[in-house]
Amino acid sequence: MKKYTELDRKIMEKIGVTPIPFHLLFSHDDIPIECKKIAMKEGKSEPFRILDRRLQALRKAGEIRSTSKGWVRA
Repeated sequence: MKKYTELDRKIMEKIGVTPIPFHLLFSHDDIPIECKKIAMKEGKSEPFRILDRRLQALRKAGEIRSTSKGWVRA
């Protein structure tokens, strides 16, 4: 979806071959701001759920995968 394009791009910039846990992804300045924008547009009160949703969508698309230490590129 086009409304998630910018957030997906920012997520993919942060995820590499070294595992990065969820809390570190959400602590970067640009990702929580983008999540808050989307959450406000959707009328949601918990922006971290937007990030979780996008991580799962990227995982299902085969772009990233989850490890016991965090998220990495597939």
